Amino acid sequence: MTKLHETIETSLDRGAAFAYIADWSRQAEWDPNTVSAARIGEGGPEVGARYALEVKGFRSPMPMEYRITELVAPERLVLVGEGSGIWTEDILTFAETETGTKVDYQAEIKLNGVLKLVQPFLGRYFDGVGQGVVVGMTRELNARA
Repeated sequence: MTKLHETIETSLDRGAAFAYIADWSRQAEWDPNTVSAARIGEGGPEVGARYALEVKGFRSPMPMEYRITELVAPERLVLVGEGSGIWTEDILTFAETETGTKVDYQAEIKLNGVLKLVQPFLGRYFDGVGQGVVVGMTRELNARA
């Protein structure tokens, strides 16, 4: 298993930051490792909401499905994502600061099957994934401030 832990600071207020990130269909706007994202079905972010994503794979984009498993606005968002050979849990918490919001982003990533054998060698790759999230999320949240 690989664990990512990143912190993002933005001048955007907590409610607006949470609302933007909780709409997981917008993930491709702030995560450079996501090729596309769309809500499956109708409605906004809520527990049980599902999202179809294509993420950059090692050779070609991989389909994944994410679902919101916990949503406590504007404080906490938890999603589980699954695709061929991959499982992930993303946990985001939002805290008010004097100048805006601090987003704590954690992800646990488990590769399955033959991919499980190479996961211990992918530390740098996953570090790059985390840094891409920091840059993209900071950019998009600040653009909305």
